[in-house]
Order: sequence, then C-alpha cells, then structure tokens
Amino acid sequence: MKTEYQQEIIHKIRQLRQEHNTSQSAIATLLGISPGQVGNIESFRTGHKYTLKHIKAICDEFKYPVDRIFISDDDYSGDTDIISLLITNIIHYEES
Repeated sequence: MKTEYQQEIIHKIRQLRQEHNTSQSAIATLLGISPGQVGNIESFRTGHKYTLKHIKAICDEFKYPVDRIFISDDDYSGDTDIISLLITNIIHYEES
C-alpha cells in the first residue's frame, strides 16, 4: 500500500494531468508504460507509484517545477532550507 505522503504526491500529479486535459493513456505513452499501470498508480488501492524518472518526465511535459510536487507553498516562507527539505521529502516519497 502507498503511504499517505505517496498518495498526496500522486494526487498532485493527477491534478496536474487533469488541469492539462491529458488522459492516463497519454501519460502512459509519455512514460513508456501501459495505461493500466497509470491507473494502478493513480489508484489508492494499489502499491504502485511513479518513479522519480516518471515524475521528472511529467513535470517536464507540463513545464511544471519538480520541487512544487514535493514542497508546498507554505514551505517557501520563512527560513526553511528548501534544498534540504526537497531531498528529505523525496526520500520520504521513495520509502516503502
């Protein structure tokens, strides 16, 4: 099963896909995986998730900053070390 954090990240990517009116099939073609695999990734019932390579490809396609997938707007305020937070959040996503 996916962790709550992994589900949050996948939800952000699904929203990005939907905002660009892009189908799961088109994402699958972009990533070189089957549409069923994208469906499994976007489903909260399976353990499948996007790899970092997938996330980078999707962000590049939509010209969306990768850091915005892993860091919230609130994190940019204050004295937060954004790079350290980004790395920590990526590691957190990759775990499990």
